[in-house]
Amino acid sequence: MLTFLYNALFIFDGILLYLYYQTLLVKRRSDIPIPLFVAGFVLAELISAFAASFSIGDTSLVATYFRVGLNTTIYFILSFMYTVPFVHRTLIAICYTLLSIICEYISYYIIYASTSINLDTPSKGSYMIISLICNLLQFFFIMLLHVFWKRKSGIGSFTYTMLLLLIPALSLYLALSPSCFELNKTAPDMYMTLVIFLLIINIVNYVLLENVLKAKALEQKATHLEKQITYQRQKYMQLGEAYRNIRSFMHDAKKHLFYIEQCVNEKNYERIIPYSKETIADLESRYCTVNTGNLVIDAFISNFILQTTRHGIELTTSLKLDCNKIPIDDYHLTIILGNLLDNALNACLQQFEGRINVMIQTIENTFTIYITNTYIIPPSEKQPDNIEEIDFIHGYGLKNVKDSVEECSGIMLMNYENSLYSVTIIFPLNNS
Repeated sequence: MLTFLYNALFIFDGILLYLYYQTLLVKRRSDIPIPLFVAGFVLAELISAFAASFSIGDTSLVATYFRVGLNTTIYFILSFMYTVPFVHRTLIAICYTLLSIICEYISYYIIYASTSINLDTPSKGSYMIISLICNLLQFFFIMLLHVFWKRKSGIGSFTYTMLLLLIPALSLYLALSPSCFELNKTAPDMYMTLVIFLLIINIVNYVLLENVLKAKALEQKATHLEKQITYQRQKYMQLGEAYRNIRSFMHDAKKHLFYIEQCVNEKNYERIIPYSKETIADLESRYCTVNTGNLVIDAFISNFILQTTRHGIELTTSLKLDCNKIPIDDYHLTIILGNLLDNALNACLQQFEGRINVMIQTIENTFTIYITNTYIIPPSEKQPDNIEEIDFIHGYGLKNVKDSVEECSGIMLMNYENSLYSVTIIFPLNNS
């Protein structure tokens, strides 16, 4: 029985170490397959168990320094299975060693205060009970760290936090309550089994809560994608409408030319001028007023000119680009340009004299989109602490833009100064 429980200790040690890394490092290296990843933790615990088997009950400084140095080295080596800077690897390894030492000493003195064991030469059973209580304490502190760390990333909620910490706290209370702790003296095997079951319950509870959180995140992502698809559909309808207008006019152009030719043949010149003016007006209403050669830019900017004119917004444009050098596809260009133009338009709709400047160019081995718009924060609204919090559309527009910019290896910069909001996006050209 003791052998089984002794082996269980190292299984729990490996699981706790994995949870610690998952909390702080999260992203494991993609070039390491899962079997090798698991084998790394198993091998680390085997080495630690083999070394610990020679020093059970030995609390001398030499043995203590040996265990601390070995464990820190193991933790540092395991961190190479994650994507993290070198300095962080060292800090994470040292912090986990310190956490283990603190929890171990707390466990030692809890047992010592209740059973008056000799801390210099504890028995194997006492060592295992100390290790199990230490594991419970480590799990509780890792969950605290998990809550704090994930909170910085905006993950989780108050309910999730309480559920995550409630079971470890209750487990510690149960394991250390006088009625249960008395088993440590009368039936140590039963007490160790109880603590092991408490550890298993905590780990299972953590896994279930993490799966619930992932499901919630996927649900939010699905809702976000559904909104994005709806937005994309609207933008593609604009593109399709622009294309149909061009084809429709080209179809009618032949008839217009035949009519003018007939007027010339009949020497009825006075009818040509009014008819030409009417045809030109029809052309201006159908054809894109912008002609860069890129359908997305031409359609969006042309439609944007009509919208700003309709709402009395001052617009200046500077389009100097070689459409053959644009390094991103039409899908991402639609997301980026469509969202940014909507952002600028909605911001200026709230103003009396709004101004927008749009500059798109390919220059110095870069494809650059630079859009500015005036924006005066109303007195009733609080000045945002972060410029990225200013989003004039649906709350997910800038996130879509950022995702597309990152996917296309671009850089996005935002600035708000002197009532002028600006977004600059830079992509390196393919040949640079």
